[in-house]
Amino acid sequence: MKKYNSFNDLPSLKEAFEKGGVIAFPTDTVFGLACIYDDEKAIEKLKAIKKRDAHKPLPMMCANISMMKEVAIMSSEAIKVADSFFPGPLTLILKRRSEVPSFVTNGFATIGIRIPNHEGILKLIEYIGKPLLVTSANISNEPALKYYKDVENSLKEIDGIIEMDAESELASTIVDMTDGIKILRKGLIKEEDIKRVLGR
Repeated sequence: MKKYNSFNDLPSLKEAFEKGGVIAFPTDTVFGLACIYDDEKAIEKLKAIKKRDAHKPLPMMCANISMMKEVAIMSSEAIKVADSFFPGPLTLILKRRSEVPSFVTNGFATIGIRIPNHEGILKLIEYIGKPLLVTSANISNEPALKYYKDVENSLKEIDGIIEMDAESELASTIVDMTDGIKILRKGLIKEEDIKRVLGR
């Protein structure tokens, strides 16, 4: 497990991800576990480390809305919500574009995406030039973690970790926008906040 002091060592982090690495890093919500989105072997490795259901797709992080549009079909309402709440603790479920390999979403037609309110992650994703798949850095069905020491102790098979603590113990709000608005997981952003933006 390689240890990084911060997000500043961009060339080394990019190389680790491009070699199929599974890296843990702090986010604006809970601690995250990440790999490059279109690396099938890295995705399998991440799921094995987390003991996650192999058929359960992983959420994605993008650096900006333009990057989101490259992987997902965004309605005018989805763009309005993204403009209002990104970067921030919100995950949008959207229909994936046909160009995105089916293994990225386990064959599902949808994909969960967010833009984190975390300067280090945004710089990293921009530097890599591709989205990352990022899930919480904990064993499935165990509590999400905030402190890097807890992640180091829990997930010993990861390839690297950024030794900074996450900013919250509360995960992002998840909203399905493929057909209207449906809250799948409650978080910091409330349903009424989203409806207000959409004039509902």
